[in-house]
This record gives sequence, C-alpha cells and structure tokens, in this order.
Amino acid sequence: MSPSADVRLDQHDLRILDALQRQGDITMMELAELVHLSHSQCSRRIKQLRAAGLIRGYAALLEPVRLGLGLKCYVHVRLRHNADPAPAFRELVEGCPEILECAMVTGDGDFLIKTVTRDLDHFREILGRVAGCGEVSDMRSSIVVEELKASTALPLSAYRAG
Repeated sequence: MSPSADVRLDQHDLRILDALQRQGDITMMELAELVHLSHSQCSRRIKQLRAAGLIRGYAALLEPVRLGLGLKCYVHVRLRHNADPAPAFRELVEGCPEILECAMVTGDGDFLIKTVTRDLDHFREILGRVAGCGEVSDMRSSIVVEELKASTALPLSAYRAG
C-alpha cells in the first residue's frame, strides 16, 4: 500500500519533507522559520512523518571523488534463471560495499547495479567477484564519464493526496 493512501500530507508537511531531504542537519529553529510553523509544531509533525514511515532516516552525503572513489559504473547483470535473486547473488550484492544499489529491471538484463570504486583496477576486481558468482550468466558495464545530475531529493511537487 502506498504511503499516500495512509497519510494525508498538507503543504506544511511537504515543505518540511522537502527541507529535510535537502538539508538533513537543519536545526529545528531554522526549519520552523523556513516552513512558517512553530518549533513545537515542526517537531510534532516530524514525529508523525517518521511514525508514518515517510522518513526512513538521515544521512550525510559524502563526496566520493574527495574520498578517492572517483569511478562510478553501472552494470547490467543477467542471471541464469529469471526468477527472484538467487541466494549467492543476493549475498554477493549485500556483502559488497562498492555496490551502492542493485535493482531488478526490465530490458536486456535482470539487474542493474550501481558501483563506486577507486579506479579501473578496483572496478575490475568487483566485476570479477560478480562474474565469479555461479548464478551470473552475462554482464555489461557502463562507466560514467560525466554526471549531469545526481540527486537524492524526491520530486515532492508530484505528490498527490490519495
């Protein structure tokens, strides 16, 4: 069931969510001023949004290049069987910190993996681990040459109350 079916969000809620997803370390005082509510109203609404499952948590967004992780790649993976992820593949994905995301997709592959590594040698090592999984039958990789947009912010302007 979608959260919009369970929770009615008003403009204040949407402004709070937007502010938090863009700057998770904003103070309650700054947030209250930004969304034109009192400190206590903001605090109460955030608790309700968390209880409703709309806020999963908070995280710092790190700069990969400054940390020596300058190579981002996407890998299309096809498994031998087109069912749910096989246990060994799932274990590989969950246990590999260089794999940031893995999603079951339509199209040529079964899964799309997003990786971040130091360099091509490090990426080749990750590809070797993926290829070494007996459940993988085919892989195709794409190296990111230039990133035009990278956002974690959801398009809250598209929200429609259910």
